[in-house]
Order: sequence, then structure tokens, then C-alpha cells
Amino acid sequence: MRYSSRFFLYGPFAGLLILTGLVSVHWWSVANAWAERLDRANGHEIAPGVRMRFSEKRLAGFPFRLDVVLKNLRMEVAESGGPIIWTTEEFAAHALSYGRVQMIFESAGRQTISWVAPQGITHRFSFLPGTFRASAMLEQSKLVRFDSEIVDLDGGEFRARDLQLHARQSRDGLDLYLKLDGAQVTAGYAAALGPDITVLLARGRLNRSDMFAPVLAGQASQQQVFERWRQSGGKLGISELTVTRGKERLTFAGELMLDERHDLAGTLRAQNGTTLQFAGNHISRLDLLP
Repeated sequence: MRYSSRFFLYGPFAGLLILTGLVSVHWWSVANAWAERLDRANGHEIAPGVRMRFSEKRLAGFPFRLDVVLKNLRMEVAESGGPIIWTTEEFAAHALSYGRVQMIFESAGRQTISWVAPQGITHRFSFLPGTFRASAMLEQSKLVRFDSEIVDLDGGEFRARDLQLHARQSRDGLDLYLKLDGAQVTAGYAAALGPDITVLLARGRLNRSDMFAPVLAGQASQQQVFERWRQSGGKLGISELTVTRGKERLTFAGELMLDERHDLAGTLRAQNGTTLQFAGNHISRLDLLP
């Protein structure tokens, strides 16, 4: 059986045009859906207790990637003492328009975080990052992994050459990892660990992670879930908190909980007897370290 040579000549081009058309239709469908969703969310709650606002949006990345760029983004999370607010001058989210649900985030310009201390005083921390990137992986509309890194964090009371925070959902808990390189802490929550921290490394696990499923799925406020978790005996097990300052190095371990104001409370101990006491939104004592 013989086929026309025209089929072999024009067939691949026709297939490519059809595929391009389908991809284009799919991209515009996804982009339009995101544009409408962002417009509805602007100035309103995007999840229980979480409110978002931005001044301008732009969608790009055609045809295989979806890029969402927001100007002057403000995220507000309700908490027991008062809202936690994060603002950034520029924010971008990137995702493939097909395949697994994984998003890459970038933030640029001045970043500001504000929160309310137990005494009712509002604290504000502003900084400029060299780079600020994060990624989130979802399965069945639930967040199962989050990774973030800030390089060259430059703030007034806190600076760091590199800051990393990672969280991963597992069967029996939520694994957390924090690392600081080349940090300078002159005030605030971790002032007792400073002023110069060569490396700080923390590994921990939140128990009863099943209770966080509504938050990770965007179905409940973190304030309500954390309170239920706290009242049910929720704990943050610290398997390692290593603080290196110059030639000194101490490793702590122990358990932390949340107090009524949702601040960390508890004691971590090192083998040489040095203790870290967490209470009242600060670390009150660091024995044997000058």
C-alpha cells in the first residue's frame, strides 16, 4: 500500500498546528481562570483567616508556563493577639500549565513583616533580600511540601548571608528544617543567640500533623487549628538545635509547646547543662555562652 507523499510532508505540520492550538486554548483557559480568581480574591479572604490584597497583576508564560506577577502584595493572617502581615513590593508565582502541581515563588523589593506582641505592642521588621525564592508542592489540593531560601537578607536588627526554611508532610508528623548562615542578631526574639551566629541549624517535628490537614487544604484558619492542636497536647519536638559562634558550638534538644498566646514555650538542653528557655515571645536565657 502506498501513501501520498503529501501526507508525510504536510502531516507533521498539521499535527504541530493542532497541538499548538490545543495548548493555546488550554493556556488561555487556565490563565483566564486564574485572572478571574485573583480579581475575586483581591481584598478578600483567600482561605479562612487569610486575606490578600495587591495593586496590580500581570499574567505571562505562554504557552507551557503560567506566570503570575503581583505588585505591592499584602498578606494578612489572623492570630490570637493580632494579625501577622507580610508586604512585598513585587511577587511572582510560576507553574507549569500541565503536569504535577508545583509552584515556584519569587519576591523582590522591600519586605515588611509586622505582628503583635503579647503586651499588645505592634512590631515591624523590614529587610531587603538579594534573592527570595520558595516552592510549594500540592497533592490532591493539599500542601505536602514547602521550601524557601533568602540569600543576603539585609535588615536593621537581623541580617543573614543565607536563610532556609523547609517543611514536609509525613505520615506521623510535619518535619521542619531551619538553617541560618552568617547571621547577625542585635535585638528581637533571638537576641540571646547573637550577636554573631556562624551557623544555626534546627530540625524538628510537629506531632498530630493530621490536625493541620484543614489548614493545608485551605479549609480552616491556622489560628483555630493551632489552638485545637495546642489544647490536645500538641508539641514541637526539637531533635537538634545547633548554634555555632566562632569556635563555640552547642547542640540542644527538647520539646516546645504553644502558650495561650501561641508563642513558643519550653526548655531545650545541651549535654553540658546549658539551657534555652522559651517564654513570652523571647529566649530568656542562654547559659554558658557569653
